[in-house]
Amino acid sequence: MAGGGNAPPLKISDVFLLIGVTLIIGTLFIQEWDQPTKINGTEDSLQGTSQTFDGDSITIKVVVENASDVRIQIFEDGEEVEDIRESVGVNGDVEGNYESNGGELEWIVTLEEGVNGEVDVDLSRAYGLNFLPYVLGFAFAGYGFSRRVNGSVETEEILDAIIEVEDEAKED
Repeated sequence: MAGGGNAPPLKISDVFLLIGVTLIIGTLFIQEWDQPTKINGTEDSLQGTSQTFDGDSITIKVVVENASDVRIQIFEDGEEVEDIRESVGVNGDVEGNYESNGGELEWIVTLEEGVNGEVDVDLSRAYGLNFLPYVLGFAFAGYGFSRRVNGSVETEEILDAIIEVEDEAKED
């Protein structure tokens, strides 16, 4: 150690546990912690893009504070596939769904001028690829835990060696 003290070496089981738990918690925050985006009608439209596979579906929900006309446009590979125009009342909402054929999805949400609202976009994967980091995290954590449990049965002996160079001149 830098301070001159001694510390036991880091066990590989602890490394696997740390990597696994980090993958699980990180994926939980990245994928599931979703907050709606605030939008103001005086600003430009809210736009976004997503890469999708065949069978993935996108759900766009718009909640407005005032009565307004809401427009949701969805494009797949540059071609318009959905165009939803709906008039809603105070605190009303509009929801648009589209199942992708695979490719690049672009979506645009437009509100009337002076209207505030929130937009929530959810992308559901058909093949469950968004669960892959969870599976890897549980596999790493499980392997680390099993190594730790099995390693506690066997007592590991730490061997310290002192290497001394023999001087041939002393022997003569």
